[in-house]
Amino acid sequence: MLKQITLAAIFALGLPTVIPAQTTRTTETDRALTRLGDLAPDAVRRRLSEMRPQVYQPGPVLLKVIINRKGLTVITGERVERLKAALQPVLAYHDRDGKLPIYLLRSEQPRAFVDYRAALIITTKLMLITSEAELRGIVAHELAHEYLWEERARAFSNRNESLLREIELFCDAVAAITLMEIGDDPAHFGKALERMTYIGITAGNSTRSETKTHPSLDARVKLNRWLCRRLSSAILQKGVG
Repeated sequence: MLKQITLAAIFALGLPTVIPAQTTRTTETDRALTRLGDLAPDAVRRRLSEMRPQVYQPGPVLLKVIINRKGLTVITGERVERLKAALQPVLAYHDRDGKLPIYLLRSEQPRAFVDYRAALIITTKLMLITSEAELRGIVAHELAHEYLWEERARAFSNRNESLLREIELFCDAVAAITLMEIGDDPAHFGKALERMTYIGITAGNSTRSETKTHPSLDARVKLNRWLCRRLSSAILQKGVG
């Protein structure tokens, strides 16, 4: 049954299948999904566990340098505690709960990123424009970068644009799977992607087209919608079994 589901998923997305005596061309999306192997939740968990790098816990001096370089006001208090509570399921899924400092910085740019694998940075603007579930999806995407941290650094150094886009799609897939695993709708991540892109377009610092480092918005949304269908089918099949 699992083999049938996997084959159906491949044909649904238009991924190439290996046919004897026929040459096929894999896409960045294909290669991104291949990194995760079988998309069954248990299999993905095992795969991510195998890929997970050793936890890096920086000292207070490095953290201070990282934050000071941003030149932005650090928000503290109850708002930050609510943020941490909302993100706890995502951090726990990726084994970063209590191991990755979280900083909320005042900025009009909607951003979230893991800086030097030392801290998770989130801006106040991002909190304003996303729901908690959408924010969890974005953070899951950022945490997924840690699995390919060194490979991504080499891709930047070698100007391997296709690999950089592939890595972004891998992180998109991990974000959707993470949301499903913690009880959120994977579609929340796709909605957040669209909203952030349109806000960026309005501000003049983003595009929905493919760039040197990121796939087009259409490619990313297509992957998210396919994963939503794929993951829903897997849940239904598991229930039937």
